[in-house]
Amino acid sequence: MIFIDCSIPRGVADWLKRDRSEVMWLGERFELDVRDQVWLREAGESSWLVITHDKKIRRRPSEKRALLESGVGCFILVYRDNLTKEEIYALIVSVLDKMEDLFRDTPRPFIYTVSKNREFKKYASGLVRP
Repeated sequence: MIFIDCSIPRGVADWLKRDRSEVMWLGERFELDVRDQVWLREAGESSWLVITHDKKIRRRPSEKRALLESGVGCFILVYRDNLTKEEIYALIVSVLDKMEDLFRDTPRPFIYTVSKNREFKKYASGLVRP
């Protein structure tokens, strides 16, 4: 399952469903105000590939800890410009195969950042789950 956080527009997730059968946007499963720790725990337990644009998730200690302790494989899209839904979709589609390869081949938990130039950078990994 590819899980799209609500920091990415729902329309992008809907378009991705045309390319991949197993895509879920956060609001389809949870209330939009759900705490990150709740959905991160389920994402880890369910082995969902997570895509978000919430750069703060890697800086907020409780959320980063929840992500890593839950065994999540997460890709954070990092860009400063306001991209349109079409541009976000195009970015994700252009790197999705690499995301899936990394998700399959990289021990979880991990966080990769993905720039709008399609550059991947490992941000965090290796915390052993309790």
